[in-house]
Amino acid sequence: MNSEIFRNRKKQMIEDLDDTVNKLKNKHKEAVMARSTVENTGQILDNLDKRFCKETGLTESDVVFLFLATGLQIARQYLLSNDRCRLDAKQGDKAVESVLSLAPPNWKDILTQSVPYDAIKTGSHAFATGLGGSTHRYRTLGHDPIFGWVFGTANIMTNSLTKTNFETYQVKNMQIVRHYPLGVAGMLNRAVSYSVNDPKLLAVSVARQAIHFGSDYFTKQGLPVPIIATIDNELAGKMVSEWNIDMWAITRGMTVAAFINQLIAIIHGLFYTGTTRMERKLYETRTRKILSYSNLIATSSNTAVVAITHNMQKLDVGGMAVTIYRLITDAKFIRQVKEEFIFGSYHDMLIN
Repeated sequence: MNSEIFRNRKKQMIEDLDDTVNKLKNKHKEAVMARSTVENTGQILDNLDKRFCKETGLTESDVVFLFLATGLQIARQYLLSNDRCRLDAKQGDKAVESVLSLAPPNWKDILTQSVPYDAIKTGSHAFATGLGGSTHRYRTLGHDPIFGWVFGTANIMTNSLTKTNFETYQVKNMQIVRHYPLGVAGMLNRAVSYSVNDPKLLAVSVARQAIHFGSDYFTKQGLPVPIIATIDNELAGKMVSEWNIDMWAITRGMTVAAFINQLIAIIHGLFYTGTTRMERKLYETRTRKILSYSNLIATSSNTAVVAITHNMQKLDVGGMAVTIYRLITDAKFIRQVKEEFIFGSYHDMLIN
């Protein structure tokens, strides 16, 4: 082996050794940094938590959106209180008739005839039913927005009426004739039998039930809140007749509240200037805070007003439902983003 080859090999070995030493030094530095990070995990996580709070804290422009959203929600509560925007029973029926004006005559007659659970007149064999013009909606299962699809449809098929205590009557020419043979079980059994023998009757009865819901939905008495009438009939009566808290009031409140939330979220999103995925999530966290805070403030103020004035017609049940939904879903989203931000940043510290 000549000296030139030897020198080249020696040089290569020294370079390889230096490279190995440098790599070991770098790994040692990384190990030292990782050890330092691990030893100070508590402090680092606390700092990241503070950083997250700072990154997602409401800015001056966010506060403007907060007041705007709160103002819109409060205005909605009092401009669209439970007793506003309602039809009387005749107007409701007229609206349904106009929708069905193009239907074939025979179907139109079937679909617009009175439903048996609207009967309040009694015959000689039925008395003290407790049903009247202002009480029958919260005392009959046919008007329950959930149970009505079963019992109301069955009542239409069998010309019967079932009260919220499941007491069932036979109806003829819109007059309560007598208790139904074998009660609610006999009525349901006959309805099932009719459905099997004539499926079209079931289809028409379901359609009639839906149409009746539609005609009653927007009226002054409205449709009672599902299931409550079965549990506490007196409470259901107060909610419908005195407080105007029914399905129309609740769903209207929920719809308008959700619309305002969506509108604010869209407008606030237009001011986003970030570029990364995490920045997008942090900005959305601020958006959700605006919505949660505004909904909570509006609901709290509404509850306070109702408590002070004792005017239950002002109670915004639909808005409360939206507020509860937002608090739950927004808190879950913020928690997930916070975990991703903190532990993602911590992971980057360990590997970088």
